[in-house]
Amino acid sequence: MNDQLILLSLFVLFTLSFFVIALSIAKKKRRNNRLSRFVPKREVNIEKEKENQAKTFLSTFSKVFNGIRFSKKTATILQQAGSELKLEEFFFIRLLVGSGMGLALVVSDIPIIYCVLLGYPGFMIPKMYMKNKAKKRLKSLTNQLVEALGTMSNSLRAGFSFLQTMQLIGKEMPDPIGPEFDRVVKEIGMGISMEDAFEDLLSRLPNKELEVVVQAILAQRKSGGNLADLLDTMEDTVRGRLRIYDEVKTLTAQGKLSSIIITVLPVLMGVYLYMVNPEYFGPMLHQPLGIVLLSIGAISLFIGWFLIQKIVKIEV
Repeated sequence: MNDQLILLSLFVLFTLSFFVIALSIAKKKRRNNRLSRFVPKREVNIEKEKENQAKTFLSTFSKVFNGIRFSKKTATILQQAGSELKLEEFFFIRLLVGSGMGLALVVSDIPIIYCVLLGYPGFMIPKMYMKNKAKKRLKSLTNQLVEALGTMSNSLRAGFSFLQTMQLIGKEMPDPIGPEFDRVVKEIGMGISMEDAFEDLLSRLPNKELEVVVQAILAQRKSGGNLADLLDTMEDTVRGRLRIYDEVKTLTAQGKLSSIIITVLPVLMGVYLYMVNPEYFGPMLHQPLGIVLLSIGAISLFIGWFLIQKIVKIEV
């Protein structure tokens, strides 16, 4: 009972501390935003100093991992997420989160082997966060692409060149399509061929709609034709794909929710039983038969979640 009170006290203390810190950061951000409207930018550099300090901290401690070869997949994830972190800095963050989660579990008097095993999900949390960020970034790209195609078509009819329309998109539209189009224009200005620049763009933003648009533009440059009309046709095509995708997403929402409930409910029930009555749930953690049953249950949960995801995942 004392251990539970200690855990509850730590949880409440951590929550209150996080709330106070988040509230103070939000107040400072609002204050700096208001000051930036009236005070020159040179005087409002508090946030930049904090960012520089964080970058200095990361770069200093991550130099230990400079000699390690990281996978190209991790580099691709960081690139698609639009992150400025280096590979060694990202690896250092993952180590911090994993070791911190393991130490937190050690304090809660959980067996060491479970702390080590549960430290691995903590190591994977930053990578999952970057994957989710990259997924959201690519998803927002599809919605931005419709507006960008319309703007490019109107600009071409107004007398702009193709590179000028891309430069306009780069300046006017937000991330990801704005900075990425601006980068393509700069690469072409430095002497890189348009085909190579667009190929690099697709490697950074692997999106089916963008790939179709790029292939159509490159084909039009070789064969000729009215580029403005082509962009209008591509805009209608992408808009129709988005409409179908939204309909499919609505139809599969129930299956996705079922997969989440079926997967999370047994885990939450096990945690609840352990917190309420450790003696009742203890044999599942300390007896060989209980460990085997938990392992079988975890494997069954994963198989069920995987099958449901395969069923509700429909390519559009």
